[in-house]
Amino acid sequence: MNPNPICCFCYQAIDLDQDGAATELRLGAVDSGRGGEVRQKVYTHSTCLRERVHPSIDLWWEL
Repeated sequence: MNPNPICCFCYQAIDLDQDGAATELRLGAVDSGRGGEVRQKVYTHSTCLRERVHPSIDLWWEL
């Protein structure tokens, strides 16, 4: 079994030594009324996330 997290977009292993900005995404319903309860965690390469987020949104590693 691969010890590295798998990207939720490309489904390839994330090498944390090569991608220091790889991200854990914590998903939860916006209006769940549960105080922001995390329902699921997924992981993504920084490049896969950037390809999918609108260019006008600054991501933390780009600030």
